[in-house]
Amino acid sequence: MLLFLPAAALANGLTTHVTISQDALPSLPDGDLADLLRDPELWFYLQNGTQFPDGGYAMGEAYSETAHWEPFQDLYFDWIKATYAGDYSSDEARQHVAYLFGLSSHGMGDQVFDSLYMQRAYVYDAASDWDNTSMDQATDVAIAAATGGQQTLDPYVPTDVFVPLMAEAGVTVDAETLEDGQFLTAVAITFGREAGSRPDQQELYRAQFPWAYDHIMDEGVDGAPYWESLVVARYWQVRWALLHDEISAFEPVMFTFPQDGDYAHPTDATSPESRLTVFFSRGLVADMLLPDFFEVHDAAGNEIPLNEPWVFYGVSSHAVHLSPVNDWPADTDFDVGST
Repeated sequence: MLLFLPAAALANGLTTHVTISQDALPSLPDGDLADLLRDPELWFYLQNGTQFPDGGYAMGEAYSETAHWEPFQDLYFDWIKATYAGDYSSDEARQHVAYLFGLSSHGMGDQVFDSLYMQRAYVYDAASDWDNTSMDQATDVAIAAATGGQQTLDPYVPTDVFVPLMAEAGVTVDAETLEDGQFLTAVAITFGREAGSRPDQQELYRAQFPWAYDHIMDEGVDGAPYWESLVVARYWQVRWALLHDEISAFEPVMFTFPQDGDYAHPTDATSPESRLTVFFSRGLVADMLLPDFFEVHDAAGNEIPLNEPWVFYGVSSHAVHLSPVNDWPADTDFDVGST
């Protein structure tokens, strides 16, 4: 099975992605969205949608990268709105919404993981062989060992919709290629579950990325799957509001690390632990985010000098890191805002 998997990816593995979608469901407030996504009949579509974006990587297909991001997902979003005219009560409409929200979970989960958890792993697993081993496989095995892994479902892609939407996004791909890629995502789910059940595989992957392996279930680490599921649940609420044209139902800032009111934030400016991270509800136009857009003030109103904001993935990214030029002053409160 390993022959079907990418050699070295940098993001969540598919067992982790599906676990995030699963764990995000209880975080949704009760209501129409929760009723839809928690429907056992729709899990097939939510899981397949969650898996879909990674299917083409092992084959070198460009559609995978495109599928991760909001611009392509917005094309699917717009197709759903136009096709069902705002009425998502039919079985077919509900299936497409669940598949769309699977894509949303995958893309947002990767942004949280890559910008927070992986950035820490680069520091704490600096001695690992990042070029020739895969942290996403290692953490997938760790998740599977802790949870039992995920079920392997029959692969499904709405190819009649996705082939023309990919063309609209500038990617030429046929239905057979999409189906082949989705089969490979099912293989990866099987690999994670089986490897996670074997002590020898657990030790193999722990040795490759010891910090990342041992902390993947740690709720105290920013960007771990626990936090990914919370951000994904919040993002689903944003997407649901937009699907119903309820523009005023969400705020531009979707999530922050640390949370409002948190305390004991690390002060060392050189550490990834000291960053302030803001997740926006919509993907950013990075070129319009000027260096002085953000301001941080201490309890006395003094402005704290910041480095240039790090829009983590640039175009369409939701994540922005803020870091101080010097160490944060100790024993004071801070306000973060924009100009």
